Amino acid sequence: MRKRSFLCSAAILALLFVSSACDRKGETKPDGGENTADTVSVQMEYRDTLGKSELSCFMKGALPNTDNKQLKKIINEWINERLGGVYKMEDPLNSNAILDFDQKRWVDSTTVVVKELASLGDYSPDCTWDTQFKVMAESKKYISLSITSYCYEGGAHGGTVVSQQTFRKEDGRELGWNNMFNDENKYRLTDIIQKGLAEYFKVKPGEDVRDYLLLSDGSSFIPLPETPPVLLKDGVGFVYQQYEIAAYAMGMPRFVIPYSEIKPLLTTTALSLIEEETDDKL
Repeated sequence: MRKRSFLCSAAILALLFVSSACDRKGETKPDGGENTADTVSVQMEYRDTLGKSELSCFMKGALPNTDNKQLKKIINEWINERLGGVYKMEDPLNSNAILDFDQKRWVDSTTVVVKELASLGDYSPDCTWDTQFKVMAESKKYISLSITSYCYEGGAHGGTVVSQQTFRKEDGRELGWNNMFNDENKYRLTDIIQKGLAEYFKVKPGEDVRDYLLLSDGSSFIPLPETPPVLLKDGVGFVYQQYEIAAYAMGMPRFVIPYSEIKPLLTTTALSLIEEETDDKL
């Protein structure tokens, strides 16, 4: 059981995206559906059976389709790092090579663990991976992406991890906690974060949002999310991972703070990217 738990946890944290040559359906291609013209659709499916265990992986959603080589390179590096950063990128513009590499790594490691568990007794967990790629927002100056990875290998429930990032189109620079807010304004975010959490949990008048949270040592301080915030069309998006501040049953607290409220706290670097969005609201 320990090895199975380790595999699931490590893979979730690494956000392993996989498909397999043994039964692979789907491809990455220009999207003419719901997504904008500058994305490629991802529709991949993997299924296999190993003894009594079923292994399956689904990859879907959209990735950017850009001719900006610098931006493409940095986005691919970001994806590779979310996968664990062990793939040596010979062609930094080839997204599929990253996925193919981690496909094999996931299949090999999962096969070893499932066989070991089966040899210890009559336990044959089903292994499921469901990964979604999304272009959350895009303007002439920036693009914000997210990757959501769900893992289930038996037990009470699976686990989900969300990774998100904003990139400046001009040069691919990543925006996040280190350059979207200065240190002083990070402290000033406390009240805004508390308001966003209250909306997420639908806190009733007279209730305290802290009653919905799991804060260490009875502390009343609400920490900022570990995941970087992202620029969206109408505001800045925040997300907390599972168990980060709340119980599993509470989900992954996420909310958007409108630019009208958070704009005074943003750095000039971030403000320069959202001028069009905020000007439209005036």
